[in-house]
Amino acid sequence: MSCSNFKTYRIILLALTGMVLVQGSYVRAQSLLDELGADEPAAHPVYATFKDTRIINVQSNETPGKDVMHFVIAHRFGQINEGAYSLWGLDNASMRMALDYGLTERLSIGVGRSTFQKTFESSLKWKALEQQSDNSIPIGVTLYAVGMARGDSTFAESQVNRTFANRLSYTYQAIITRKWTEKFSLAVVPSFTHRNLVGFSSDAHDQWTLGVGARYKLAARLSLNSEYHFLIDGLPDGAQNSLSIGVDIETGGHVFQLHITNSRGMFERAFLTETNGRWLDGALFFGFNLSRVFDF
Repeated sequence: MSCSNFKTYRIILLALTGMVLVQGSYVRAQSLLDELGADEPAAHPVYATFKDTRIINVQSNETPGKDVMHFVIAHRFGQINEGAYSLWGLDNASMRMALDYGLTERLSIGVGRSTFQKTFESSLKWKALEQQSDNSIPIGVTLYAVGMARGDSTFAESQVNRTFANRLSYTYQAIITRKWTEKFSLAVVPSFTHRNLVGFSSDAHDQWTLGVGARYKLAARLSLNSEYHFLIDGLPDGAQNSLSIGVDIETGGHVFQLHITNSRGMFERAFLTETNGRWLDGALFFGFNLSRVFDF
């Protein structure tokens, strides 16, 4: 074999060896990437956007979950500026009790009763859209509808026939949420409220409000919450926009919510359209919500 032929064969052999090594490296690298990809978790719904089914007064995007009973006892005391004679409002408490039950992971029904205006409630809540961890769905949308029946005997003008239909009011909401980080969540809540009977002929039966709620996680079991509801069509006589600030404390199976608000009522029609306390006047109400879940 001539020297030139030997050199040619050696070059071909080296080229083939290099191709085999490159191919083997590529296969090993591709296998490694495949293994890493297999370890990546699949996209899933974002959880714990808010800690409970309500931010403070307004609904959050959370539902109890399938076959879970969610029980809430809420207290709202009198105005803080009533002074020492009424122990800064603690003598004058109203209470609300409510049960929500999860028919599915995303659909729940509820009933409630408030001592304020002796109001009964029935509600339906559905997670129409859930935010996904891979951001393929960047927001969550939850729909909420509640019917309220006023049970007291001193509402509206005295000459009005107090039929059952006249006692009814309704609120419909879209709760649009996003959990921006592990600590910060935000909700935008447009609401429509209809009252079959209004206090005076000049009052509107229908009112739109736009609410904003936020949660900031301070520690593993502690968060700061706030919400604000703006009456889009303007403020009726004596009415104010609802503003509330509070904290959530998780204690095992309970969530304990402490808050200060200018809204006395704890159901949708009351705090969205009938708030009359002014923060600047100290016409504020201290309250708390205590919730417990029971898994069936």
